[in-house]
Amino acid sequence: MDWWLHRRLFGNCTTSELSSNFCFYAGNMEIYLIRHTKVAISRDFCYGKSDVELADSKCDDIREVKNKLKGISFQKSYTSPLNRCRVLADELSENPIINEGLLEMNFGDWELKKWDTIDRKIIDEWMSDYVNVSPPNGESYMDFSVNSVSFFNKLVKEINENDTVMITTHSGVIRSIVCHVLKLPLTEAFNYEIDYGSVSKIEITDGWQKIKFLNF
Repeated sequence: MDWWLHRRLFGNCTTSELSSNFCFYAGNMEIYLIRHTKVAISRDFCYGKSDVELADSKCDDIREVKNKLKGISFQKSYTSPLNRCRVLADELSENPIINEGLLEMNFGDWELKKWDTIDRKIIDEWMSDYVNVSPPNGESYMDFSVNSVSFFNKLVKEINENDTVMITTHSGVIRSIVCHVLKLPLTEAFNYEIDYGSVSKIEITDGWQKIKFLNF
């Protein structure tokens, strides 16, 4: 979920060693949030839940992600059902678990349309409150985030103590989870970059959730 409209609205910042939310979990856990690599569609197009393919540079892009994760042993791997995530997840791990809670946001009637072909008045109405307003036949960012955070909370409760977990997903999902961990309002979800092929890390130690690094 990375389009030119957001670039105009929100500034950029980097985050490292940010804390923190508390959950009732004893032990240590590391969760790596990995965004899929570059896609074979221009940013002039709106795409979220649509199953677009990876760019021709995918082999080099995937190699870069592998280098970032070199030496890390993962006990579990989860991925969005969409091909742009599954291809990467299959390269990074064996038998990743597909989960619908890791899907990107559904833009409804806007999917795969050029941004400049969509009625500007409708876009402006959505952008004025994108957290609560849905694109036609799509979902609001609030509704979308409920699914992302539900997946995350369930994961934290179910995986084993001291596990290291890989999640291959989309920028919208990562932003939602980061806001949840940092207790930020969703209106601040685009105040930091989540680049293609980036890795972000959450640590959970004796119940305390912390962003170790973001957009590496």
